[in-house]
Amino acid sequence: MARLKMEYDSSNEEHREVMDRLVEEGAAILDGIDEDGEPIYKFDMDILEEVLPELHQVFMDDMDKVLIGLYERGLIEVSYDENLNAEMSVSAEGKQALEDAGFDMDDFGNNDYEEEEF
Repeated sequence: MARLKMEYDSSNEEHREVMDRLVEEGAAILDGIDEDGEPIYKFDMDILEEVLPELHQVFMDDMDKVLIGLYERGLIEVSYDENLNAEMSVSAEGKQALEDAGFDMDDFGNNDYEEEEF
């Protein structure tokens, strides 16, 4: 599950209908309420890709932009093992930036990241 921020207006009928559908399909679960009273959702990205591939792609594009930006700023380092599996190390500042961008660090990368001092 990925906890991601998205532009969502609970007073917008179309937004509510989409979120209701995603919850019914198991692609989203209510995770809490933000300081403005708006719902926060967690998304099962595999189910989301099946149910609403356009939204899945938007999330993936946004995640790529955030991760590339952090990499370019030196806040994320990527190394590869002998099987070319990527391993990511995230600085404390990078972790905070990911959380600020809406990533749930408990779920990020299935906890396959390491927090390091850079």
